[in-house]
Amino acid sequence: IYIISRPPKTQRCSTHTSREQRIHNKSQQKQKMMNKLLLLLVCTVATCCSAFAPPTARMPFTAAPSSTSVNMLNEAMEVVTSNSMMLAETEAWVYPLKNVLDPSLNLLSFAMLCRVVISWYPTVNVNEVPYNIVVWPTEPLLRMIRGTVPPAFGVDITPIVYLGIFTFLHEILLGQQGLLTMKIKYGI
Repeated sequence: IYIISRPPKTQRCSTHTSREQRIHNKSQQKQKMMNKLLLLLVCTVATCCSAFAPPTARMPFTAAPSSTSVNMLNEAMEVVTSNSMMLAETEAWVYPLKNVLDPSLNLLSFAMLCRVVISWYPTVNVNEVPYNIVVWPTEPLLRMIRGTVPPAFGVDITPIVYLGIFTFLHEILLGQQGLLTMKIKYGI
């Protein structure tokens, strides 16, 4: 027969207390980790959102002074807004020009690409409904240089010339390192 002896009451309390202490410490560590992750998430979201918003549209968070997590968010926003990678102030004409040029150059490039595909089928009647939507707006542009650019292998390559021009302009002005993009990001 085994005799189970209980430890004295004081020893049981200290063991129980140290167990509670470990659980409490683990919950504090988890809370600190969650605060760090939240801070990282806020910094990431704020940086990403600031890339798409004009500089005047950014506003700092406002919070009650008693909340420590909200104060941490405010500090994170101050760090993010003081970052040198933030958008610079730009002239008023840059955003409207970008907003007009981007869809226009993309639409013209797509229309010229459609004209390239249509030119592969010479028997297609371009005055029918699906084709005339692309042909009629692009024909004046193509007519200007059609005499100077001869067909290659029986295929009209003037849409390819315009496709190259529109793609080049889009990349130079609005690409990742384009002139208007740099003007918006860095105020160059």
